[in-house]
Amino acid sequence: MDVGEKQKSISQMATADQSLKFHNLYDLIYHPSWLETAYQHVRRNAGSKTAGVDKVNMLMFEENLESNLRELREQLKSGTFDPLPVRRVILEEKKRDGRIKLRPLGIPAIRDRIVQEALRMILEPIWESDFSTYSYGFRPNRCTMDAVSYLWAKMIGHAGWAYKWVIEGDISSYFDTIHHRKLMKLVQRRIKEKKLLDLIWKFLQAGVLDGCNYTETLAGVPQGGIVSPLLANIYLHELDKYMEDTYVSRPQIVKHRNRKKGIPNFLYTRYADDFVVLCDGNKAQAQEMKEELSQFLKSSLKLELSREKTKITHVTDGFQFLGFWLERSMGTTGKIVGKIRIPESAIQKMRHKLHTVLSPSTNQESVSAKIMALNRMIGGWCRYYQYTSSPSYVFGIMENLIFWDMAHWIGRKYKLSIPKVLRKFRRSNTFAYKKSILIMPSAYKAKRYKQRTWKNPYLVNPKELRREVVPSLNDSGIYEARPGRADMRSEVLERKGTVCAVCGKEYLEFEVQIDHIKPYASFKRGEEANRMGNLQVLCTSCHRAKTKKDRRVLSRVR
Repeated sequence: MDVGEKQKSISQMATADQSLKFHNLYDLIYHPSWLETAYQHVRRNAGSKTAGVDKVNMLMFEENLESNLRELREQLKSGTFDPLPVRRVILEEKKRDGRIKLRPLGIPAIRDRIVQEALRMILEPIWESDFSTYSYGFRPNRCTMDAVSYLWAKMIGHAGWAYKWVIEGDISSYFDTIHHRKLMKLVQRRIKEKKLLDLIWKFLQAGVLDGCNYTETLAGVPQGGIVSPLLANIYLHELDKYMEDTYVSRPQIVKHRNRKKGIPNFLYTRYADDFVVLCDGNKAQAQEMKEELSQFLKSSLKLELSREKTKITHVTDGFQFLGFWLERSMGTTGKIVGKIRIPESAIQKMRHKLHTVLSPSTNQESVSAKIMALNRMIGGWCRYYQYTSSPSYVFGIMENLIFWDMAHWIGRKYKLSIPKVLRKFRRSNTFAYKKSILIMPSAYKAKRYKQRTWKNPYLVNPKELRREVVPSLNDSGIYEARPGRADMRSEVLERKGTVCAVCGKEYLEFEVQIDHIKPYASFKRGEEANRMGNLQVLCTSCHRAKTKKDRRVLSRVR
């Protein structure tokens, strides 16, 4: 089966008939090609190394891949598949003022993630033909800058007729309060097949395991589930339709007539559970729209609009959306223009993260690993904000901070004075260590984001879709799992080359692993395990085989 062609066929049928209800899709879930494609998608995710409640990660799942996929197919085909509870993990985020923000994350088992991905691959082509143009979050070929640039373009307007007031929408605990039965009714508008509906219901009701405590999930979708963002979009599609049909899609001549009569017009944009409504009327009319939205969410979707966080602001005062600051102000030519800026809160947050990553407590980590981590962090942040108005000024401030923080970090690590650090590690305006070079913010130039006409990604040639992807502000993976490992790897490869110690074949650097001849876990002190005499170079397959053998030996000893 050609999975892409089948998805295209499903989307074509859904687009041709907006009232069509699908009946015969469940068989796709357990089709070998479909399940294999779902597995390939899941294994490429960064979270594939993380285990669910069954303590099985992707590497362990792949040890018996054929039998595991065959067992999944048989369970899905017979209808005996039951998802495991998601593993609850609490993510801690330390704020600049010392507060700790806790965010619960639900981690499904690997087998459940594969089935969820197979389910998403069926549902998404259907709803991509239905979803609103003004919905941007968690959708293929869409990103935060699409939503932000749309608002920016609409903020300019003409004198007297511009959109003046902004309603910043915030739904209270959205992902935790989605009503299951209401969601299933919305899904049933497109899906009539009982087996498929039962599978979705099983995932919604799977429950949460927090340590040893099991909790039923009577509402909400777990943040971390593969199919959760799609189900959340299906739920809030009702709000999109309401705003689009009632206000946004009014003909231009009607909007023109309304302006003359003093009747307000509205524009709407949503990204996940964050939405913005622009109003060209007065503040009282914007307040009426806020109350209307609150009433609609409560009566139609059983959701609560946060009274405290849902603000009404003037566009000249500016507002924050998706990590950007948008405002309308005087430009360099003397005309009123819309501007997208880097908010002060984002700058302070980045400063705090840099201080944390380069704090004295991290001096045991490798210089090369530290440079790689900083490159990911700086690159992600700068690429996210290089579409803003004149980002170079802010990038320059951050570069100066990064330069001296890095200099002091290296000085503490090697007990060197700053002049000695600069003589040994400085390369022009940055730092380098062996083959690793720290890429500074000045390397990222300002860009103009091009607005695009939306196209259903399942119905067009992939070449027509946007190639450049704006990164998200994700700071995962900025610490070494085992401090000093990256520098140790460089030293071993420098001394012993890239010939596998077991099979004797020569490989490229990225194809080999550094292995402890005597397992690391058998040593009381890590520095003893990391002696050069206990380290060897192995190819990936030999390393995997030796790791399996070492685990068996250690388990017998214990």
